[in-house]
Amino acid sequence: MVRARGLVVLTVATLVAFACGGSTNGGSSNKGEIDIASDLPTSGADASSGLPTQYGAAFAVEQAGSVKGFTLKFIPFDDAVNGKHDPTKGTQNVQQMISNPKILGMVGPFNSGVAGAEIPVANQAPLAMISPSNTNECLTINFDYCQKYAGYTVSSLRPTGKNNYFRVAANDTFQGPAMADFAFDTLGLKTVAVWDDQEPFGLGVANNFAKEFQKKGGTVVARQGFDTSSKPDFHSWLNRAKAAGAQGIYAGATSASYGCIPRAQSQGIFDPNSYYLGPDGIGDGQCLKDSGSMANDHMYASQGVADAGSNSSAASTIAKYKAEHPNAADTAAYTFAAYDCAAILIDSIGRAIDANNGNMPSRQQVIDQIAKTSNFQGLTGTYTLNAAGDPTTPALQIQQNKSSGWTTIKNIAVNPGS
Repeated sequence: MVRARGLVVLTVATLVAFACGGSTNGGSSNKGEIDIASDLPTSGADASSGLPTQYGAAFAVEQAGSVKGFTLKFIPFDDAVNGKHDPTKGTQNVQQMISNPKILGMVGPFNSGVAGAEIPVANQAPLAMISPSNTNECLTINFDYCQKYAGYTVSSLRPTGKNNYFRVAANDTFQGPAMADFAFDTLGLKTVAVWDDQEPFGLGVANNFAKEFQKKGGTVVARQGFDTSSKPDFHSWLNRAKAAGAQGIYAGATSASYGCIPRAQSQGIFDPNSYYLGPDGIGDGQCLKDSGSMANDHMYASQGVADAGSNSSAASTIAKYKAEHPNAADTAAYTFAAYDCAAILIDSIGRAIDANNGNMPSRQQVIDQIAKTSNFQGLTGTYTLNAAGDPTTPALQIQQNKSSGWTTIKNIAVNPGS
């Protein structure tokens, strides 16, 4: 994407101020209200991931307060049903957002399976979506396996032929391999059992882990998908994995799809010091609860964004957030990525207002400005979005379960061209 050099410099200067807690208000007059929504799983098993993410987005809106003379309001939606993220509920939420003309964009959803249901609905409105945590590659990239395994393609998700969907997270073509590299190179594992929850996210990340682990010279055993519409009994599979020589397990799942139940059920089958690995879907408090007495420091999870705590320029904003949210459970891997998503959305709304002569912009004008996002100085990274809606320089992290909970031990910058 080519933009005027002067515009980029001015935009970056403005965004640095916003990331440090400044307002994007262009004047004291109140021109009306603009709403920013979120769609995240904030109840049940998913709440330990969804609520901290919602809090991050809400905090960004609160810190901004207004944009170019318009008052900002945050409106959260919960896409969980019976404690688990639900695509149908997510779609209903998006339809409610569309019916409110003040909502100019949404942060979310959290889960890729929900995104696959929501994007076509929002695309026809149109309504901007920007997710802190969706990682399924088929949401933005055409692969020949997407229709078969995910149930959709990039074009089928965008019936208008235009893009309205963006994200800041690294997709699963990076997340699965990153954990495979870590397992083989750092942990020294040579044989790993792999299972998935048969959802687009879980299946995709498990396949990418297995492919990279085997490419490194490792062996994948007991590769199996499980129906997680109800809690499975993993004991037979765990015994088979142990007999096949597995030194650890990779779970392509989320806590809501019982991602860490096998860890608890492995007691008496696997040594407590065996390894349990997974994607961001298990990197939450619910996973540790579900692991029971087998929850220990031999558990690792990848996360699709970098650790904001490693960014010195983010320190003051993080401190303000934690002063307002002192409970450690209110901060999770995607809290500050959600802050960045809301901040990008607010900045884009501001530029859309300018382009519309200071007036309330249309939803399409907001989408057009998000697509032009370049060198945005966020808390979790510097973001330029490509034509597909992906970050051009994604990053991720590896976390380990320590006494204080999930703790970042490694940030990884990835090169999409490699």
